[in-house]
Amino acid sequence: MEKTGKILVGVTGGIAAYKAPGVIRRLREAGHEVKVAATEAAFRFIPEETLSIAAGGSVHTDTTWWEHSGRVEHVTLARWADIVLVTPATADALARAAIGLGDDLLSATILAGAKKVLWAPAMNPEMWHSPATRRNVDTLKGWGHLFVGPEEGLMASTEEQPGVGRLADEAEIVAAVHATLK
Repeated sequence: MEKTGKILVGVTGGIAAYKAPGVIRRLREAGHEVKVAATEAAFRFIPEETLSIAAGGSVHTDTTWWEHSGRVEHVTLARWADIVLVTPATADALARAAIGLGDDLLSATILAGAKKVLWAPAMNPEMWHSPATRRNVDTLKGWGHLFVGPEEGLMASTEEQPGVGRLADEAEIVAAVHATLK
């Protein structure tokens, strides 16, 4: 199958991380070359091995950040990827990017000159609508970052009411990647 794009999927630490392997699988089925960079918080919700199997290769983490070859992994990944897709994008990940933090592999990769960044947010509706998150989203959009979702619907916690904050559907995220690559 002809490769259509190089996608770095960034997985952050939200409950919707369990949906990341499905997105990764769909991207690979569409012919994209996919690598995964996961935050340490992501592993609270999904095992590294599951992401590795979905990606068909090792997962880039804070532990693997500096390769023994002397290459700097965050710069290498930023240059390699046609697009960085962050799914799920937590409020924390958005805030870190909006203020320019680069103290974890994913944040540093985005900061190191990622060509295109597509965020697929997933969080509690109150967090999505908070003034801080709205400011961070506006900042990132102002820098040319793109967004898919979030959608309205049921949240993962049974204690929460439905609202806007649910991760966009896998097919919608993949369609947004295709649109962004064009």
